[in-house]
Amino acid sequence: MHTRVNWWSEQSILWYERASSRSDYHEHLVDLIVPHVGKADSIIEAGCGLGYEAEILRRRGYSIQAYDLDPSVIEHAARRSSMDIFHCMDFNQVERKADVLLCVNFGHIDDAADLNRMVSKAGRKLVYIVSKHCAHGLATRKDRSDLIESLLKAKGLGYERKDFSLTFDQPLESMDEARAFLDWTYLGDRTDRYLEHVAETGDDEYPYVFRNNKMMAQFVVYIE
Repeated sequence: MHTRVNWWSEQSILWYERASSRSDYHEHLVDLIVPHVGKADSIIEAGCGLGYEAEILRRRGYSIQAYDLDPSVIEHAARRSSMDIFHCMDFNQVERKADVLLCVNFGHIDDAADLNRMVSKAGRKLVYIVSKHCAHGLATRKDRSDLIESLLKAKGLGYERKDFSLTFDQPLESMDEARAFLDWTYLGDRTDRYLEHVAETGDDEYPYVFRNNKMMAQFVVYIE
């Protein structure tokens, strides 16, 4: 089974924005982040994607700059939010260090080199959130939460771990679109199995929905 090289495409952006417009998933995710950041903290989000968490944090009064290498998602984030906090740039090339480095489904801190790079960009804390699902290529998107915790312990870093789940359903126009979405999400590996989670909604615009309960883990790593 191959792994996906590029996460974002015109179609995947459309699906993600549709789901986000009908969900409070991002608000709930930010609710889990804010206990670990202060209004006086400088925050960098690495691999911000479409930028929903960064936008919400900024609207709540936090000082944040967000970076992603994909110009299409940065363009969408800037246009949607009307904010100048989004930058098409490798966060590793950012010269300044932030008080808090935020990563949501970005990076591999179960890898020592990647962990070291992220820690070097965080002045006080690394807030790292990772999916526990296997998708988008099983070799790269397996549940890595226990491996992360083992490495943090081996490095002697202080940390807190919180496992949680949030609903992020995908509205769909038809069963054909449902199959296309699941083929894309799971690279055709488990489409028939996950079709069981597609339900009728009675909604004229999106008569089907893929019920998606996202299992995740948050690590707050203390640098100082």
